[in-house]
Amino acid sequence: MKKVSLWILTLVLILAYSLSGATDQARANTVEVDETLQNILASTSESTIVEAVITFENMPTDTQIESVKALGLKTKTYKNLPMIAIKGTNTEVQKVLESDLDALSVYYNKSLEYFLRDSRELVGAERVWNDLGYTGEGTTVAVIDSGIDATHPDLPLGEKVVQNVKFLLGNLFTDEALYLEDVANTDTSSGHGTHVAGTIAGSGTASDGLYKGIAPDAKLIGLGTGEGINILWSLEAFDYVLENQEKYGIDVISNSWGTTGEYSPNNPVNVASKKAHDAGMIVTFAAGNEGPDENTLNPYSAAPWVISVAAGTKDKKLADFSSRGVPGDEVLHPDITAPGVDIVAAKSSTGLVMNSLGSVTDATYIEPQHLPYYTTASGTSMATPHISGIVALMREAQPDLHPDIVLDILQRTAEPMEGYQYHEVGSGYVNAYEAVKSAEKTNPNIGKYKDKKTGKTYETYFVEETWEGTLGAGVSEAGAASHDYYDISLDNDAVSLKVRIDWTSPTNDLDLEVRDPAGELAGSSGNAVSTTEETTIPEVIDGTYTVDVIGWLNTIEQYNGTYTIEKILKK
Repeated sequence: MKKVSLWILTLVLILAYSLSGATDQARANTVEVDETLQNILASTSESTIVEAVITFENMPTDTQIESVKALGLKTKTYKNLPMIAIKGTNTEVQKVLESDLDALSVYYNKSLEYFLRDSRELVGAERVWNDLGYTGEGTTVAVIDSGIDATHPDLPLGEKVVQNVKFLLGNLFTDEALYLEDVANTDTSSGHGTHVAGTIAGSGTASDGLYKGIAPDAKLIGLGTGEGINILWSLEAFDYVLENQEKYGIDVISNSWGTTGEYSPNNPVNVASKKAHDAGMIVTFAAGNEGPDENTLNPYSAAPWVISVAAGTKDKKLADFSSRGVPGDEVLHPDITAPGVDIVAAKSSTGLVMNSLGSVTDATYIEPQHLPYYTTASGTSMATPHISGIVALMREAQPDLHPDIVLDILQRTAEPMEGYQYHEVGSGYVNAYEAVKSAEKTNPNIGKYKDKKTGKTYETYFVEETWEGTLGAGVSEAGAASHDYYDISLDNDAVSLKVRIDWTSPTNDLDLEVRDPAGELAGSSGNAVSTTEETTIPEVIDGTYTVDVIGWLNTIEQYNGTYTIEKILKK
């Protein structure tokens, strides 16, 4: 009997040990390892030095950091990103993958690229300045790029570029300083970032205003990673922005760089951009220059929480080089198209790469007296800063506008591009004037709506519109009521409608009725001795609702109408 019991106990212990090993292996297998890292580890020797980044769901604990170090790896952590950068031999990195990481992903530190390839009027920015009075004042845009030449008259350090950071080439995995601040010129070889910065917010000083940026009164933060950018340096830049968001009042992060490959929300760059989005910043990314083939989108631009920008021509067609997504895919598509061909903007005094690329085209587009200060370039890199500048204008019009609402407004107000599909151009060609005008009328806060049919809860936002009307004299009891009508068109994303009228004289008795697209009464208000009437329709359908302002007992009266549409943010 004792032998049987001992045998059973032994069997139980063996099974428990086996299950424990299987569980550990299952945990290791659930960690997402990107294909590039897998290929590097499979094709290099055991002693080859490999750099990568481990991404966690939350900030890594001291225990997790020490366990990685214990495997012989050098590590680097971030103040605001849930990641550990690692450097070690092929063998040491393999050990990390085989350990119980409890992480989201491990990605190779691959090299990235900048997307190179009189547009203000084209997108309606000048109408925003002149008609709406917004120039980007009070907003700040962070530019993660090759740097900014803040010795340029259009981009002076301190006045326009309020901080210019130069990330230092060298070893990330030491205690040495990784960057310098307040550097006059951080764009010492490329010129790419200076051109991008000029498109966003250049003052136009060197051209008497001819080559102003989209938001000429916005401030800039330069984050110069140099001619070569990789994942780890881009993460350093994002970490800096998150750390200094409040100090500089950063509204937008502009990214005219990226890579190719599959999209994953667990990619460390996508995790970093989500952190920025959740902190209230709008993140723009270039769609990429791998077109015209499908499924060539920059995977960093595919994240639903960023704005993916395709490049258009000046006659509002799609540039051939602009990367395309996948037909019908919910994620793989640009969101919006902006000018990206032969764009004139600031030239860096030390930007050898950009200056040589634009030398032939410059003579066609730029007058000789402006050639020392401006150059032309094409690419989704040039389209992206147009959107970054427009977003700055929107944030000036409505400072606390939620990032998701910004994207929604840009898409709703875009001009359709005939002959193109959504996965190619997104919602169409950007219309800055309509976008800023809509932002001005939008409540910046997020609401909630529960669909009674499906039980699903959606985030919503509120757009307010106004109109003015005049009501003739009316005596309803004598069968001579007066009427003034106003139509409100609702799309299928509208979930509720509130209508209000206000007038001056309390002796005039006005009533309010709202009828749905079928002509049925949907809401009404009829208060006595009042100068306001208001009604809310909690459930609406798409179509035209008709407001009927009724003169119950009144002399001629002018009134102001206001209606607020609650819209679903994302379905």
